[in-house]
Amino acid sequence: MPLIRLEKASVAFGSRPLLEKVDFLIDAAERVGLVGLNGAGKSTLMKVITGQVHLDTGEVWVDPGCRISVLDQILPAADGRKVWDVVASGLSQAVELRKEYDALVNNTDDDSMRKLEILQHKLEAVDGWMLEQKVERVLTKLKLDGEVLMSSLSGGWRRRAALGAALVTEPDLLLLDEPTNHLDISTIEWLEKQLLDFKGGLLFVSHDRSMVNALSTRIIELDRGVLTSFNGNYESYITQKEVLLEQEARNNALFDKRLAEEEVW
Repeated sequence: MPLIRLEKASVAFGSRPLLEKVDFLIDAAERVGLVGLNGAGKSTLMKVITGQVHLDTGEVWVDPGCRISVLDQILPAADGRKVWDVVASGLSQAVELRKEYDALVNNTDDDSMRKLEILQHKLEAVDGWMLEQKVERVLTKLKLDGEVLMSSLSGGWRRRAALGAALVTEPDLLLLDEPTNHLDISTIEWLEKQLLDFKGGLLFVSHDRSMVNALSTRIIELDRGVLTSFNGNYESYITQKEVLLEQEARNNALFDKRLAEEEVW
């Protein structure tokens, strides 16, 4: 069963279509590389999936049980936050509920007790009582020190903290937009290993062809509003694309020949 599905999806900015009656789906545990020229609409497609951009026409369906996380290409700020807080920000709803609960827990008046009961139910619904355990588990997996300040970290370590914030939700689908930006080679190799170990679905955009080749189980190409799917990794995509281009060239040559014959006639 797919995690997400787009049917006849169209989005245009002005007169320029970025998606034109696109059909697309992604299944659990698929790792899909999204390729296309700059400005083709790759980021727009991801924002359609997360609900940040609405379709002009068509439908987008997301499995009601599917948890989606996003690893943005912009690094988290080198500010005074602790790494623990950055990772925990992935569970922002649970964090805010816990703050409200902790602020009221020592109050014994009737109004506070009623609010605590409501908060307790909300926390149970989002598994908020497991907040610390989830954060610590991710910190351990990514070898992060939760007490270190973001201001003291390099770009690679800040990217690692951002990945922690994305993984702490235990997502079924992880979206990545240029995840290797600002990273050195060793950090890119580390990130690639983490993503290969990830058991959920991946949809990602990257100019790092080596990473695209290593991660992808399928490539989708966005070109002039049209999505085309190619099974396999990036090398397989290149081979299949060459075959398609050769077929297109033959068809165009045949069309031109017939047109010339028609003109002579």
